[in-house]
Parts: sequence; structure tokens; C-alpha cells
Amino acid sequence: MRERTLADRLLRWFARHRRDLPWRREPRDPYRVWLAEVMLQQTQVTTVVPYYERWLERFPTLEALAAAPLDAVLKLWEGLGYYARARNLHAAACAVVQTHGGRIPATVEGLLRLPGVGRYTAGAIASLAFNADAPALDGNVKRVLSRVHGLSAPKEDELWRLAESLLPPGRAGAFNEALMDLGATVCTPRAPQCPACPLRTLCVAQASGDPEAYPARLRKKSTPHHQVITAVIVDEGGRVLMGQRPPDGLLGGLWEFVSSELRTSSNSNGEDAFGSGSSAPLKRMIVTRTGLHIGRADIAPLGEVKHAFTHFRITRRAWLVRLATRCHATLQPKGYGRLLWASPAEVESLALTRSDQKIWQMYRNTTTGS
Repeated sequence: MRERTLADRLLRWFARHRRDLPWRREPRDPYRVWLAEVMLQQTQVTTVVPYYERWLERFPTLEALAAAPLDAVLKLWEGLGYYARARNLHAAACAVVQTHGGRIPATVEGLLRLPGVGRYTAGAIASLAFNADAPALDGNVKRVLSRVHGLSAPKEDELWRLAESLLPPGRAGAFNEALMDLGATVCTPRAPQCPACPLRTLCVAQASGDPEAYPARLRKKSTPHHQVITAVIVDEGGRVLMGQRPPDGLLGGLWEFVSSELRTSSNSNGEDAFGSGSSAPLKRMIVTRTGLHIGRADIAPLGEVKHAFTHFRITRRAWLVRLATRCHATLQPKGYGRLLWASPAEVESLALTRSDQKIWQMYRNTTTGS
């Protein structure tokens, strides 16, 4: 009875307060639902909307996405972060076209067989696009369920079982979206709006007087800080040497200026490598990464860029290396998947990391005098 009351109240609230989002247009297009769910992972709605709209202008169908080169996909994703999402979405689109005739699987089981599709994404697509009775457990839903049921430290499987038990048959899609919207707009991590919540009289956390205590916050670990040295290498014709990161792993498939994490022993800011003004460490890094032996060159500091990832931070110290003569770069065992001498226009057409975009702007400022 409590489950039915909860679902009824939530769905009535949702009918009045549902967010008007572009991927919720009826009839639901499974490709658009899938795209939105992938983009929304770890990313706020306000950030996603313009990316979503630009994406559909370029890749309006699953077939268009599958036919596109990965470089073009990553370029369009540029700045959205968590680039594995774009790589997996592209790989899954190719798989759907090649093995499913372009038809996205309608079941959780079928969706889970696609590259990069996990339990949440499969449940979201199945329920929202195909009206399957499947739960979809994102961060907002976990928080709502934990508070309503007074779960201080719930286990993942426990929450999945709870979410499934609450599903109203035939209305799982609306119910899942209602939970997501409630968590995003009312049952927020900080300062939840309990008086506006349709579930307040059923909520254990609200009755406790301290809803923010549910679920209990995990103690944050110290964030590692990595130092990276970067060389913006420019030949006599103004071309810049770019390296493409390996397809797997962090920022896979993106292009960057020649870089490597700086290994230091005396401190964390790299002064042992550059405090004396010696360019030897920089030249060794360039050889290791590109096979490029720097002879005569004009080397000068370009600037510093800081960037935070989910689990660590980096500081990149960039140096401008202007070559006096043309040099030959070759792929190395500890180097890049591809190397490219790129014109300025070509650099701007490549999918770059956010910190590389900042470094590029610093370089452009030196060439324009601004």
C-alpha cells in the first residue's frame, strides 16, 4: 500500500511539475533518449542542452553517427568531458547498425550487450523509449530513495531492488523521470525543499529533522596533484606538432600538445627540473614522446594551466619551442597513437582537451601580440 501511495503521489506531482526538456518530446525517439542519457551522466542539464542540440544538427540519426569518423565525434563532444562516453556511444551506434540493422534493442538485456551501456543507461532507455518496466538508478534517484526510506549507507543492490519494487506497471518511464526530477529540483543534496515535496509525509529523512544526513556523506580523500610539462613545438613554417592520445584510457582519442607527467623527487612544483633554466628535461621528454631531437631552437616559457578532473588535479607548465630547421618526428613506444604537423587552422579543427585549448589560446596570444 505504501508503495502504491508513493507512486501515485509522485506521478501526480510529475504531471504538474515535469521539466520541459528537448529529449522528452513525444513520440520518444530511442536514439535521442539514449543520447540524452549518455550526455547527462556526470553533467548538469543546463550544460547538456546546447551540446544535445548541436549534436542532433550534425548527427540527426543513429546511422549518421555510426558513419562519422571518431575524430569528428570527439570534436563535437569537445568541452563536455568524460570522453569515454562519446567513444562508447560511437562504438555502440556502429554495433547497432552492423548487427541490429539500425534498430536499438528494446530490452535491458539487449541494451547491456552494447559497448559502454551500463545498468542505469539500459534501464533508462528501456523504460523511457520502449515503456519497459525497468528501474533507472542515477544519483538523484539514489538520494530520493535513501531519504524516503531512511537509508544512511545503502548498498547498490539494495537500492536497485527497492527501485524495482516501487515501479508502477506500465508507467515505469514516467516514474523514473519523476524520481529524477524530484531529486534534481526538490530533494537536492543541500537545502532540500521538503515543504514542496509530494513524498514528505512518507519520508523518514524529513521526519528525522535532518534530511541532509541521508545518505551519509563519504569522507573525501585527498586529491592527488600531478605536474605535467608541455611543449608547443612550432616548425619554421608555423606548423605545430600534435599528438593523439591512445584510444583507451583518460581522454582517449583526443589531441594534445606534446606532454608528459613530470617526475620529481625534491618537490611537487617541478622546480628541480626547471629552476635552473635548463631545457634538458624538456628535450628528453620530447625525444621520448615523439623521437624528435631538438637541435637549434628558441625555447621560452609559455604559461601555466591548472585543470581539475574528478579524482585528481593537474598543473601543466607549457613551453614554446620554435624550431630553426625542419625536424622529423616518429611514433615511439612511450609516445602517441598518431603524430601530426598541423597548421593553425588544422589545430583548431582537432578535438583538444580543455587544458590544451587554454594552452593554444596562450600560444595564439603570442602570435597576435594581444
